[in-house]
Amino acid sequence: MAFREVFFLCMLVSTLSITQACQFSRSCTDITFDRNSTVMRAICSTSNLERRNASIDVNNCVGSSNGVLDCSSNFASRCINISFNGLNVAARCNRGDGVLVSSSRNLDDCIQNVEGVLQCC
Repeated sequence: MAFREVFFLCMLVSTLSITQACQFSRSCTDITFDRNSTVMRAICSTSNLERRNASIDVNNCVGSSNGVLDCSSNFASRCINISFNGLNVAARCNRGDGVLVSSSRNLDDCIQNVEGVLQCC
């Protein structure tokens, strides 16, 4: 392979790993959200098919940058009207200049199941 092809393949693999979602919902069921908090609970499978109760504070995995929800952390301090619907979190977030904008994020992008334990990606 020439240098050019190797470089292209490396860039492609790098891009795929960055954009690949964590997809916790593929191995977790009974997903619920605690009322008046940002805690999510689920029953998650391990590699040997055990089922475990798991929970995670979504605020540790979702952030807000310029009003857009992303996979960083601490969105709850910059957003209001936070709601959870299915696998999505939605909120109105400060974009930095005092203006609030609506944003949503699929939690499969930010949370993964590692052997029955929910973790931020």
